[in-house]
Amino acid sequence: MQTYLGCSLRYLFHYVQGLPPEHISSSLILGSAVHQALARYYLALKDLGKPPEREVLLQSFRSDLMARIDREQKPIHYKSDCPDGDGLLAQGTGLLNAFLEDPGFSGMEVVAVELPLSTPLTVGNDIALVGVIDLLLKDTLGHLVAIDHKTAKNAFTQEAADQDLQFSAYALLLSDNGYLKPGQPLTCGFNLLRKLKSPKVERRLTMRTPADQERFSRLAQAVLFAIEREVFLPCQGWQCGDCPYAGACADW
Repeated sequence: MQTYLGCSLRYLFHYVQGLPPEHISSSLILGSAVHQALARYYLALKDLGKPPEREVLLQSFRSDLMARIDREQKPIHYKSDCPDGDGLLAQGTGLLNAFLEDPGFSGMEVVAVELPLSTPLTVGNDIALVGVIDLLLKDTLGHLVAIDHKTAKNAFTQEAADQDLQFSAYALLLSDNGYLKPGQPLTCGFNLLRKLKSPKVERRLTMRTPADQERFSRLAQAVLFAIEREVFLPCQGWQCGDCPYAGACADW
């Protein structure tokens, strides 16, 4: 849904026509490898009661990242600040070291890591909302906290966190799958690893209420309505610079 709202023409190329991407962003490769490393960290906390050793986690990250680069068949679109695989490796190592210095969310119980959930979006149950929650925690009062890991250069404002659709989707998924009681709000948080010369970790907390879930459902229905009527238009903006369908868009 975020893809459609960001650029419905990109949605057409990817999800309807199934066009292969013209390239893959190095940011996507790095983000996936960092996500995997963070999942290992929290799984160790959940299963063993303690985090993995720093060097063990970093070595697994290095191996995972290089394997992703080596097996990628599409051209990799590198950024100027990380022009190759070695640059990505150094940047990712810096991000994880910053995280390990300040993991945050201390004292909370790890309920689930990479939790897959789904719920019907339509009356006939033929279309479902499917998502994976990066991290589900429980605070000392027994309240659930849904965490989304991000790697980005720019900071996230509180307004961006409060308006983020992904957290509304998380709340709907958790509510419909019995993790939340009827009417119960959900605390959500971004775990943002910033890609700076001196990497650092920032966190933003926000809430999602049943009203947010209802608004998300209405928005999802509107998007489905537009897709069924083949409303696909380009949306030019900052996101075009790294778009994997720039050529297809130019030919549209």
